[in-house]
Order: sequence, then C-alpha cells, then structure tokens
Amino acid sequence: MSKLKSTKANSQAGKVRRIALVSNSSWYTYNFRLGLLRRLRDMGAEVYVISPHDHSSTRLIAEGFHFVQLPIAVYGTNPLREWRGILQLISIYRKYRFGFLFHYTAKPNIYGTLAAWWCGIPSIAITTGLGLMREEGWSFSKWIVLQLYRFAGLLSRQVWFLNRDDQHFFEERGIVGQHKSFLLPSEGVDIQWFRPPGESQEHKPLRFLYAGRIVWSKGMKEFYEAALHFHRQGANCCFHLVGFIVPDHPDAVSFDLVQEWQRQGIVRFHGETEDIRPFLAETDCVVLPSFFGEGVPRILLEAAAMAKPIITTDSVGCREVVEHGVNGLLCRPKDTQHLIQTIETFLELLPSERQQMGWEGRKKVLREFEEEIIIGHYLQALTRFLGWPAKRKKLKSVR
Repeated sequence: MSKLKSTKANSQAGKVRRIALVSNSSWYTYNFRLGLLRRLRDMGAEVYVISPHDHSSTRLIAEGFHFVQLPIAVYGTNPLREWRGILQLISIYRKYRFGFLFHYTAKPNIYGTLAAWWCGIPSIAITTGLGLMREEGWSFSKWIVLQLYRFAGLLSRQVWFLNRDDQHFFEERGIVGQHKSFLLPSEGVDIQWFRPPGESQEHKPLRFLYAGRIVWSKGMKEFYEAALHFHRQGANCCFHLVGFIVPDHPDAVSFDLVQEWQRQGIVRFHGETEDIRPFLAETDCVVLPSFFGEGVPRILLEAAAMAKPIITTDSVGCREVVEHGVNGLLCRPKDTQHLIQTIETFLELLPSERQQMGWEGRKKVLREFEEEIIIGHYLQALTRFLGWPAKRKKLKSVR
C-alpha cells in the first residue's frame, strides 16, 4: 500500500512540474520568452510549448523543450474550425496532464482557458495587447470577443496585462475583476543580450529604423510618408525597414507595395532577421508609429536596452516605454504631419542630447523591464498556485 501511495505521489509531483506555454506563434515564444523557458527548465520543470508550427519550432526542440503543434488558424473565423480547435486543446491537455498553463494572445486565452477549466488544470491568461479591438466604435464581432474574454476571466486563476491601459479597459467594463487582474510590466528583455554597442560615431546621414511586422496598423503609411517627405526635402537622413510581411494578416502591406518603396529608394528594406541587434547598433533612432493596440512593443524594449533613442506614438503600450523628451519623443497616432515634426525635432537635437536620450532609455529598462523582474512574477505565481518553493537561485542568462 505504501508503495502504491508513493507511486501516486510521484506521479502527482511530476504533473505539477509539467508547465506549458500556449500561444499562436512559435517564433514569438522563442524570441520573447526563451529566458523564462530556460529558467523553468533549470528549476526542474518539464517545459512544453504548444503553438502552431513555424521555423522556430525546431529551435525550441533543439533547446530541449517539448513542442506540441497547435493546429489553429491565427486569423481564421470559421465557427466549425474554431470549435475543433477547442476540442483539440482539450485532447492535448488530457493527454499531457499539465500542472499549470500560461496562455498568450486572444485565441489561446479564450479557447485554452476553457479547455484548461474543462480538464481541471489551473491557468493564467496573458493579454499581449488588444490590437484592433482598441479601435473606437462598436461591432458584433468585437462584442463577441469581449464576452468570451469575460468568460475566460471567470475560469482562469488570473488575467495578466502588459500595460495599464488594457488593464483599465477590462476592469472598467467588468470583463475581469480587480481581484484577478495583474499588471505584468512587459515580457521583459535580456539586458546582457541587448546591450549598448559601445562608443560609436553618429551616422551621416542619420539613420531611422522601423522593425516589426509590416502591417498598416503599425504605422507603415505614416512611416513611408515621413520618409518620402524627407527624401523630397533632401534631408541628411535615411529610413530603414526590417521585418516580415504577413500576407494572410487582415491588415497586411503587400509584397508588391514594399518592393515599390524599395525601388523608389524611399526606404531601404532589409527583409527578415533572426537577430535585430546589428541593425539597432547601426541606427540612430528607432521609429514605431503604431496605433495597433500594443501590449508593450518588444522592439522598443530592445532599442532602449541598447541605448537607442525612440520616436513612437502616444498610444497604448508604446507610452509605457518612452518618457517624452527623456528617452525619446512621442507623436500623435495616425498623424503623418506630427510624425514629420517630431522627426524634425529629433534632427535638431545636439549629438550629445541624442546620446543622453539613449542612455536614459537603458536606465529605464534596468529599472522596469529587465527580464529577471518579469521572470520573478512568473515564479511568484507558481509559488502561489502550485506551492513551488519561494526561494529560487538566480541564474545568469546563458544566451
């Protein structure tokens, strides 16, 4: 009998140590949460990533994590396929019997939370930004999504938000109660991996960089029109574009149009990259004119960590990173003329003032957004809900 109890206890302990991160992208999980994954693994957890397959899936496997493919259409709306996605999640959760689940982005937050509740697995839903749901106006689809979020909030242990605007948006509408709402200050950035490139001369012409998904709601129209303005003026500056085109995104900029911009010589397109650091090292200012409804834009954290000044919009998520006039400049969203004026203000700064802006950004990251701070919040949650030991050895990044 004692042997049977011991076997059962060991099985239960193994289940508790089996943690899964569920999202709509392997690429985002690898690039934004690798430090967390490594920490959980080094603490003895059996770490799973559940997401659609992309080229980063094999990188996760090579790191020693368990990968389970999630056959979900990120932008799909077919009701039958959506219901099938919930059933598939239930099947996966039953098979692996996880001890705890972290869900990211809308569909995993809603469908995954429902499946976790059905299987009796505790979970946390992490909203990484509300995207176009932040747009003003009412629509039936928006109403449905918010009601589903309300339902998911009832079933999850907590709902985490990456910025105060999204947190207040949910609380004020009664979608999530304050007792379940928690502010996670971004997804963090590895300050050893993203560090200032050292003493470097300011470039002539000055280089402005956009990096991210090439979609209209990230401010691509405004970025291009600003680049066009300075090109026509013969200003001593140039505009660079790094990122990936997402043809199935409802807000995508087309391949043909990006190629036309490149042909015109208005912007220099560098395509996709697995390592943004060389581009950041060679730029003088990162520009993100987004009005998308961000969580906290990763590129802004990476730029600030590398002591680069930032120009971005005074909008959700973006203003979490930039203090106007301190580590960057804020402009109005969807306003090309104001973006142009803001760039002109930056061009008028002395080189020493631009450099000081960059260093103030690095200081802000160290205070608020360092990866170790973010990982600490995850460990506190696991201590609270699973009874993990509170004291953990602080591991240095091996990246």
